[in-house]
Amino acid sequence: MGYPFNEGEYFDRYQDVISDITKYPIDVYFVRGKNSYEGNGVFSHGWYFDNGELKEYKNKIKADLIFNRDDKNTIPKIYDCKVINHPDFDELALDKHLTAQTFEEISPRTDLINSYEEFIGKMKEYAIGNGDRVVLKKNYLTEGRGIFIINAGEVSEHTYDDWHDVLLQEFLDATCGIHNLVQGNHDLRVEVINGEIAHSLMRMPKKGSFLANVSQGGDSFTVQVSDIPKDVVNIICHDIQPKVDKYRPLLYSADFMNTKEGFKLLELNSRPGLLFAYEATYKQWNGKIAQMLIEAVQNDK
Repeated sequence: MGYPFNEGEYFDRYQDVISDITKYPIDVYFVRGKNSYEGNGVFSHGWYFDNGELKEYKNKIKADLIFNRDDKNTIPKIYDCKVINHPDFDELALDKHLTAQTFEEISPRTDLINSYEEFIGKMKEYAIGNGDRVVLKKNYLTEGRGIFIINAGEVSEHTYDDWHDVLLQEFLDATCGIHNLVQGNHDLRVEVINGEIAHSLMRMPKKGSFLANVSQGGDSFTVQVSDIPKDVVNIICHDIQPKVDKYRPLLYSADFMNTKEGFKLLELNSRPGLLFAYEATYKQWNGKIAQMLIEAVQNDK
């Protein structure tokens, strides 16, 4: 099947979750490829675990539930079978501009621009000086790719080869940290399953960087759910969850930054990953995902 199942740690963590699910009368198959879906929950073929090995299943597969792990978004939007997550929530999380519009009161000011000339226009509109720091990011890119956090005067028409779908955001000063949790710049990720806060991670950028993504060299540690700041809990329960609860069953993460004006929502993620065996809370988090999948299937029986 190729990536990620050609890497042992990925293979093992999926196998652990599936072993929890198959304790119930539930069959689990892997499917991939945008042409494999035939409609109404039917796939042309797939793979399954058999005694620790992945084996190909060449017959058609009728799914009661699809757990979408396609982080490259190559499969079609599926509305004729139950999917976690619902494709409309996927779009809300993937489209950072839509996220900022939907949660405007708790998000940094965000504008969608498609040219360097539009950037110059926004500088004038918001009275941004050459020495003022700005955030530029590609709307649909992930893992810190395509992000520039620089002084406005350093931005040029060559900053992007293609200025289409670029976001201009106000810079948030997070050097105040979070009391009793972290000093300095940070990114607090909170993971939510069907409205329940289930896991949290603090991410910090490496020295000299503003990007807290681990893929960009940042560091991280687990935050106990009981230690998540009450203001963040209130934002999730009162500002975010009421607008997304209609998409249940639902799994997502929300990234926050603390500023002098309070916590701000940076973005949503529709594909929180499984944890590795070496991570302290992997059994707890992966078990919650397995239970969510089990209940989603059983509720349709």
